[in-house]
Amino acid sequence: MSRKDRPIDYITKESVEDKGREYCPFEPEKYELNKTFFEIGNPWRVRVIYNKYPILEHRAANIHDADGIFERSSNFGYSFVIIDTREHAKRFEQFSKGEIEDLASAMAETERRILLDKDITFVYLNKNFGRKSSGTLSHSHWQTIGFARIKGIMEMRLERVKEFKSKKRSCLLEHAIEKEKERMIFEDEDVAAFAPFAQLYTGETVVMPKRHVSALSELSDQELAHILSVCNKIVVANNAYFGTHPYNILGYSLKYEKDFHFHIEVTPRISDIGPMQMLGYYGSNIMPEDYAIEIRKIINDQKL
Repeated sequence: MSRKDRPIDYITKESVEDKGREYCPFEPEKYELNKTFFEIGNPWRVRVIYNKYPILEHRAANIHDADGIFERSSNFGYSFVIIDTREHAKRFEQFSKGEIEDLASAMAETERRILLDKDITFVYLNKNFGRKSSGTLSHSHWQTIGFARIKGIMEMRLERVKEFKSKKRSCLLEHAIEKEKERMIFEDEDVAAFAPFAQLYTGETVVMPKRHVSALSELSDQELAHILSVCNKIVVANNAYFGTHPYNILGYSLKYEKDFHFHIEVTPRISDIGPMQMLGYYGSNIMPEDYAIEIRKIINDQKL
């Protein structure tokens, strides 16, 4: 028996229902509730707004200091929300080709504008769907956050990338494409998507351009739209496999770290963060090879 067969007596199916349009601050008729950064279309099809509850604030002073074992930084940075549809109940996995193209344009332009500030070193793209993913509003949206410093997990990832480049003289993710063939979910001449050998979460998938860029905004809008369309296929296939479920989509841009390869992670939130995970022992309840076989089959059978 595998861990996915463990008995669970809690009600585990998470509701994705919400309180309705009248509660939602992203509705077109509630335009004045939010401050616009820029829009695509007139009337808008995609609206980028300043985050009303930002974790980072561009008006804050950029301060970082250390005192012995203690280190602290101000909350300087940028926080924007990309509202990618006017329709309250429409989900990313239901988007048309044109809607994905609009979204790609908005994402790229948001990052370009953030990176006009030379103090920003890391831009983090994230989408939360469902409460378990840390989502708070169901109306489809993304967050783009610009950080002045690369810390924590991203610092460790970057060190691993640089170490690999120093030893192997090649890009870690480009090398991974060649080693992950049995876990490949989608591949064409421009994009690869695979379930990594060392999945942190059940169903985690890496989606990456084959062209080496360190930031999302270095891609053309067409290239980014293609990557997002692959993410879209994977979420649709995951819904067919797991049922409608909470998920995160996470993108990582390190513009000035040229050894780093921009990529996106599609992460179903069907497994829990428990004591073992808090200790650093992550893993999948399904073998990544088995998961890749099933998702490939769904994508092919449904002609996604």
